[in-house]
Amino acid sequence: MLERTFGLKKPNTVYKERIGAYGIGFDSNDKIPVAMTHLYNGQKGYFLLGGGIDNGERYVDCIIRECMEEAGLSVIPKQFICKSDYYHYIEQTNTYFHGTGYFYYMEINGVITEPTEPDHFLVWLTVDELKDKLFLPHQAWAAEQICKLYLTRY
Repeated sequence: MLERTFGLKKPNTVYKERIGAYGIGFDSNDKIPVAMTHLYNGQKGYFLLGGGIDNGERYVDCIIRECMEEAGLSVIPKQFICKSDYYHYIEQTNTYFHGTGYFYYMEINGVITEPTEPDHFLVWLTVDELKDKLFLPHQAWAAEQICKLYLTRY
């Protein structure tokens, strides 16, 4: 299994833990769906579709639910590819955060409804745009791993 840690864990520091599952897939033009939302500073932030695991939820079910909530997108998670985590500090909330992500390749069926999260917007990015725009480094690394496996021109 591919696995990588980003950031440094500070000793004697309590981190808020969050486990999430995320899907990466491609449309017919090899564009990747992501969620765009606004950050605390008003800037745009781009994130892979997915999010935190609800109590007892399977990773694939989380991806299906989050893609629908964030983008109105129907997907089928197909294959677990990698795991990565990120230790960082969030100034706006004065929180040390440790996010662990499980990343899957997914098939995309298409947009079937309006998203239920009003602050999330579906955006389709090319691989190059994805590298430049993803906000979290562990998500960018995972996306790169999946692109290497599934895009012949990568």
